Amino acid sequence: MLWTGLFAFSHSAQAQVAGVTPQQLEQFKQLPRAQQEMLARQYGFDLSLLDSQGATGSRTNEEPQTVFPRGTTFDENGDPIIPEDIRAQFAEDEGVPKPFGYKLFAGEPSTFAQVTGAPVPSNYVIGVGDTILVQLYGKESKSHQLKVDRQGLITIPDLGPIQVAGLTFDKMRELVQQEVSQRLIGMQAAVSMGELRSIQIFVMGEAHKPGAYTVSSLTTITQALFVSGGVSDIASLRNVQLKRDGETVATLDLYDFLIHGNMGNDRLLQSGDMVFIPSRGAMVTVQGEVVRPAIYELKNEESLAEVLELAGGVLPTAYKKATRIERVRDGRRLVSTVDLANAKSLSVGNGDIVEVPKVSNEIVDSIMLVGAVARPGYYEFNAGMKVSDVITDIKTSLLSYADLGYGLIVRERDNRGNIELHQFDVAAAVEGEAEHNKQLKAHDQLVIFSRYEDKKLQELQLTDWIVSETEKQRKEREQLLKDYRQNYLRGLVIQQQREFADEDAETGESEAQQELQGLFTQRTLDDEINAMKIQKYAEYSRNNLLEPILTKLRHQFSQSGNLPLVYVAGEVKYPGVYPLVENADASDLVAAAGGLKESAYLARAEITRTQVKGGETVTDYLSFNLFDALMGKQNLPVKGRDSLNIFAIPDWQNTLEVTLEGEVKFPGKYTIRRGETLTALIERAGGLTEYAFPRGAIFTREELKELERQRMQALARELQHEVATNSITGNNQSNMSYSQTRQLLKDLMEVEPVGRLVIDLPYVMSGSMNADIQLKDGDRLVIPAQRNTVNVIGEVQLASSFLYDGSLNVADYLRRAGGMRKKADEERIFIVKANGSVEMVELGGWFSLASDNRLEPGDTIVVPLDTEYTNNMELWRDATQILYQIGVALAALTAI
Repeated sequence: MLWTGLFAFSHSAQAQVAGVTPQQLEQFKQLPRAQQEMLARQYGFDLSLLDSQGATGSRTNEEPQTVFPRGTTFDENGDPIIPEDIRAQFAEDEGVPKPFGYKLFAGEPSTFAQVTGAPVPSNYVIGVGDTILVQLYGKESKSHQLKVDRQGLITIPDLGPIQVAGLTFDKMRELVQQEVSQRLIGMQAAVSMGELRSIQIFVMGEAHKPGAYTVSSLTTITQALFVSGGVSDIASLRNVQLKRDGETVATLDLYDFLIHGNMGNDRLLQSGDMVFIPSRGAMVTVQGEVVRPAIYELKNEESLAEVLELAGGVLPTAYKKATRIERVRDGRRLVSTVDLANAKSLSVGNGDIVEVPKVSNEIVDSIMLVGAVARPGYYEFNAGMKVSDVITDIKTSLLSYADLGYGLIVRERDNRGNIELHQFDVAAAVEGEAEHNKQLKAHDQLVIFSRYEDKKLQELQLTDWIVSETEKQRKEREQLLKDYRQNYLRGLVIQQQREFADEDAETGESEAQQELQGLFTQRTLDDEINAMKIQKYAEYSRNNLLEPILTKLRHQFSQSGNLPLVYVAGEVKYPGVYPLVENADASDLVAAAGGLKESAYLARAEITRTQVKGGETVTDYLSFNLFDALMGKQNLPVKGRDSLNIFAIPDWQNTLEVTLEGEVKFPGKYTIRRGETLTALIERAGGLTEYAFPRGAIFTREELKELERQRMQALARELQHEVATNSITGNNQSNMSYSQTRQLLKDLMEVEPVGRLVIDLPYVMSGSMNADIQLKDGDRLVIPAQRNTVNVIGEVQLASSFLYDGSLNVADYLRRAGGMRKKADEERIFIVKANGSVEMVELGGWFSLASDNRLEPGDTIVVPLDTEYTNNMELWRDATQILYQIGVALAALTAI
């Protein structure tokens, strides 16, 4: 029958169900694998189908999820619905200690169905209702499922009843096997447990859902807690009691399970048992630098050491000498500061809060190396160490673009955070020269600069090691530079906090304290402008690395009255403001400014010194021989506020470069002599081509570009001030919010100026001495090709370009552009001529638009925005007009 059924199994799944019983399949599976394969070949069925059927069956027997967060509801299909507010209840709040262990009972079961797949322990006591499986084998095979009756007996066919109730599982198995072997000749027995009986227990006290529960006879104390949904918020986890016949037979401390994994006291329950959960006892909060910050329940723990052991001990980052214990005694809240070395002798009590602080983030006994170095970071400080002990080799310790002539040692000179600076020659220090290889002290910072200020110039000098730099190394280097820049600001804040402490004690949060907070949060338009400037500097430029130092020194000036800054101007590579170093002389200032230019005059230099004498400012001028000062023949000390001016060699001819583009015979860059004119340069370039449009020539100059940028910045500041004033006084009549206006101001600042000088090139080339232009370095002349168009831009329906028609006037071109928009300002229409000059259209409406102003090829008609739509601010008129003119010039340059 078995083999016939298996044959049917090989043909279809339906035959498998109908032809083979589960008992036959189990019997087949117990055969050796070789015999299974032989029978499969004999009857022609696929053995893999039998294996897959078994796997499918095992999947269907998997236990479904039955535990969900408390408060979960279920839909019509039985799927859980967990609201977001319930999810949030189990989200951990950062820094807020929670009672330890309660998270273990954060869910409750959706059903009380018994779990039947658990193994039966050897000490399980057989009771009425248990099912015992007996497999007889030997001369024949038989299987029996025997249920323990009310008298505690099981009856094996051909053997008779056997008393098993009250025996442990091991004892029962031995008894049955012994009876079978003795009373049934040639037979042996395999005994296992089948379905287990159910028992009724009680879970009382501080349970989440106290009451009576029907559970499996294998249920333990902890399983009973889960069945009842866990414990309440005030339950004790250290004194869970098992009561039987009115007496407490076992006590379970769940901390042993949670902390040590000890489940020795987790007893099996019997029918009628009660699991009682009392309310919790004394509680102690442990937070800070411990392994498990939480609120712990005390049992036998009395000392601080025992409490910290509950929390898993302290972390390596703990500062053990200043642990704080906050407690309430006699109606007063007290704080004690203790050393954990005495933790065993220190007592703790109910309601105490133990906080283990963290060690300071400041690295002690170290030297910080920052800047254009290969391995920036902190180095161990040893007594007597010098600069060469940190920077051991120029090629391996420094970047290829490091400035070898200028380095700084930043040193704290007192506990208030004031600093002093020492300058040294980097190359000389590495070579061991005593004058520059200065001795270091703990907490010194070595700052090494790049010899490039411009970011683009430095990028051209990137070496192979920078290209191969990993992302991790790059992030570490950027973080160190950030820490270095923040270090001085942090010290400045600490000093101001000390200064404002007395005022804060009297008035609460003082205006000064609010100003202090503004150091971190305030972002004015000036900050944004400076941030845009910083982007063009190299990472380790003097501008970037000296900025935090200069900020710190300016604050020291406010305390001491002596400004420790000096100024270097003239023929040096990087003129500007520099910190005053200890024992500084003129040669130190030259090295700080990157050295001399080729054009520097060595026979004479000048220091301008401003001092206060008798309440009046006195200015002195000190002239000296620069060559002697640099060679050490003349020592000229400098003081704070001094200004060093390096003169240029008289009649020094710097190389001037001018660019010609467009319709000239030989466009390109030309090197010119000082005083050369535009007409002479055009003649050198072969003159204009036959397609040139000289009336539309565009001439730009670098110094004009800078003036335009300054004008735009000043205009943006005025606009910002007016917008802020209108917002405060309530005069803001526009529909624009303050943030939108700020965005417009930012856009205004991001406009790149052109630096155009309006010229009439035909008049310049006419030969008149008064018309010609002397060229300067960086000048650029663009001569476009012939144009026969008129442009219309601004507040018109369709800004576009139109073929020039001498019979048309301004009004005609505006009609061709669809007319003006509602926001157009008809009274301020202007024309940007091809040469860049501006002509206002005469006021008086459309009649005047048809008269007076004569249009020419290349002209642009501009219809500006009516300022009534921007809060009636006069400044907007200037802003919009500048933007339109810049836009016209840029469009002309782009079109070439």
